[in-house]
Amino acid sequence: MKKLTFCFAIFLVLLAGCRQDNKEFKTHTLSEEKCWLQIFDEPYVFDLDTIGVKMTYSLQWPDKGAISPSAERELMFLCFGDSNKVNVESALQGWIVEDVNDLQPVESFNEEQGYSYLDIRVACQKDSTLATFIIQTEGFPLGAAHGMHSTDFLTVDLETRNAIHLADLVTDTNLFCEAVAHAIQDLEVNKDIRECLFDEFRDVDRMPLPRNFTVDSARNGIIVYYGLYEITPYCCGIQEVVLPIFWLSKHVALTPYAKRLFGPESYIKD
Repeated sequence: MKKLTFCFAIFLVLLAGCRQDNKEFKTHTLSEEKCWLQIFDEPYVFDLDTIGVKMTYSLQWPDKGAISPSAERELMFLCFGDSNKVNVESALQGWIVEDVNDLQPVESFNEEQGYSYLDIRVACQKDSTLATFIIQTEGFPLGAAHGMHSTDFLTVDLETRNAIHLADLVTDTNLFCEAVAHAIQDLEVNKDIRECLFDEFRDVDRMPLPRNFTVDSARNGIIVYYGLYEITPYCCGIQEVVLPIFWLSKHVALTPYAKRLFGPESYIKD
């Protein structure tokens, strides 16, 4: 009887461990709009001594424990440029008041009047093994010729709950940068990028290491991203370079992790 009780206790411990390891990935949404009048001692743009400042956010954020603390710090850095805050609420507060002095809170602005704005939006897409956070920022200072926007990505392995980096997928990032150059020059899917490149990036042996990438949801390849002005003029927008994984494996060796992620039929065998 004691042996049966002991075995049953061990079973419960193992079952609890499995439930913890397979904890469901969940997110929650944080959203708000803040409006102020920024007050200046002397007239600023258009001879105004006050300027409207609107800051908005809508964040699909991972629940506590859904991703590792290091991955959440990376996410906070991509959103707010700060990875040292205790949590997203404190990071948000720092982002809202950063570089904004002498503020007078207001309920809203007359939409016909000019104001500066900054907006952050985070969405999350997930499948059975990966969650990808898509961070979009947009800003338009009053009086500027045009606004600026960016899109960043953070992909998390749902088993380890850690962020995935390019170094986790390829064994040599220098060869990877060469592969990106070849992908732009040789692959028809990237032909629109070729037509927009700054002259300094035409027919080069390697491209700058991209900060952003995503894994194709069908596990067919990697898409890397270059922001405004990085490799093309502003008018061409954010550039997406498609790297089919089978093609990529001809140019740079994949890591064991990448081979498991993409499957045995997706890459050139060693």
